[in-house]
Formats: sequence, C-alpha cells, structure tokens
Amino acid sequence: MTQSDLLVEPAFLSVPPFDRTLGPEVADLARVADFPPDPEQALALDALFAMRADGRSVAHELALICSRQNMKTGCFKQAALGWLFLTDQRLIVWSAHEFATAKEAFRDMDQLVTGSDYLRRRVKAIYRGNGDESIELTTGQRLIFKTRTKGGGRGLTGDKVILDEGFALQPMHMGALLPTLSARPD
Repeated sequence: MTQSDLLVEPAFLSVPPFDRTLGPEVADLARVADFPPDPEQALALDALFAMRADGRSVAHELALICSRQNMKTGCFKQAALGWLFLTDQRLIVWSAHEFATAKEAFRDMDQLVTGSDYLRRRVKAIYRGNGDESIELTTGQRLIFKTRTKGGGRGLTGDKVILDEGFALQPMHMGALLPTLSARPD
C-alpha cells in the first residue's frame, strides 16, 4: 500500500492550474526534520507550493479547514520549514490568537530545527525571550512568532504569513493585513 492509497480525499479542493509544485521537496525537507507529512498534508503542501511558469505562487492564500488536531498546525510547520530552508523567504510570520499557541508553535519549530543536524547548521540564532521568539538563519531569513492584538494585523507583514487559530480572526486583522500583503512580490 502506498501513501497515495491512504489519502482521504477532501470534500472540497480548489487549486488554480499550476506548472509545477515544490510540495514534494518540502515534504522531503520535513522528513529530514523527522516530521514527515501524512498524505493529506502532502496534498496541501502541493497546493501551497504550486507555482506558475514565472515561478510565482498560483494562489495568494490557502485555507485548511478540518477538525481540531487533524493536520493544520502540522502542515503549517512543514510549510514554514519549506519557506525558511527551501524557498528562502526573507521573513515568515507565524501569528496566533493566543500567546500560548504562538509559543507552543515556536517550541515545536525550535525542536524540529535543532533536532536535525542538516537544518541546525544553517541557524544563526534562536531567540527564546517572551514575545521575541524567532529563528534566524545564517543567510538572514527569519521565522518570527506573534500574537494578534486588538490593534489588528499590524506587525504581521512578512513574505509569508501563517494565521493560526483562524477561528479567532477578526475583520480588523484582515483589514490591516491584506493591503500590506498585497504589496509583497509573491
């Protein structure tokens, strides 16, 4: 039985046409971190890392809707690894509604990165201070962890932004975030 035989097809899936995807490479990188994707996560990574012929993403955003503890955060971690180590995004922002959630995601990413000799060699620093949690590579890329505030999505601008705990997103968050993201190249 292959991994694709185990795939539970989603009820709804909409992905624009694309020329290629880095999803398999991101899945391989997640395996290096000892966090391989399950078939549904691999499908989501294929969609998230799908590109047009000019190398730009086919979609401005991706939404994963599933029950609790069923793939979202794991897929976000795998995507963050891909953006940080494979596509070399300059700034990735992981945003959560609760500080405890953002901090737990940081701890998980810290363990994934430091648990792999291959990935750890590229790390310049890991900042573990309250509110300043981040991972910085020797080549300058950063993954930072933030809590969304009542002030909206200010401070969440990056090349890639993960909006964890989407149930708690407010119109003011998106209103502050979307114009700044629209100005980013990809």
